[in-house]
Amino acid sequence: RVLATASVMAESLAEDVAAFLQNPAHRDIQVSMEERVSPDVVRGIREGSASIGICWDAADLSGLSTCSYRHDHLAIVAHASHPVAQQASVRFADVLEHEFVSMPALSAVQVLLTRAAAVEGKALAHRVQVSNFDAALRVVRANLAISVVPREVAAPFAETAPVRIVDLSDPWADRRFALCWRGPDALTPAARLLVDHLAARA
Repeated sequence: RVLATASVMAESLAEDVAAFLQNPAHRDIQVSMEERVSPDVVRGIREGSASIGICWDAADLSGLSTCSYRHDHLAIVAHASHPVAQQASVRFADVLEHEFVSMPALSAVQVLLTRAAAVEGKALAHRVQVSNFDAALRVVRANLAISVVPREVAAPFAETAPVRIVDLSDPWADRRFALCWRGPDALTPAARLLVDHLAARA
């Protein structure tokens, strides 16, 4: 059983697990995946409700075994007619005057953005709150607000929708993810095979 954040689920995890399961040597292994926010991923691993967790590496992973997984790049997504869409790159502080599509308050992206706005002495202007990136991108397509979404998630959508991806120049926009588990002796042989496979895919 794997617990993973929305970003990980939306980006690469499904394909990585599918590649693992396509190996004939793994035909008897079953993998179930569940989306959670980062604190709940870590809590689930500590409580033993799942074998493997995958979350932003800025989460409190103390006491757990970890290794690197993949990384992503947060970017602004705006309707093609929006003023922000006319720029190639922006600082987050320079777009805080605009209205945003927001994710759940405890999601890693939303926590990060709220803190970044607070550092600038400002608050995010929430126009719409949604539960996932797909819904956020649909709101952007309707030109109701802008959103911060991983470039890796937004790129396929931007190929067919009238939206633009604008890079964030802030250092925190480059995020790294980590695999975590309870300890060296906590993984079953099957779970160890999956950890090794995911680490190699990174």
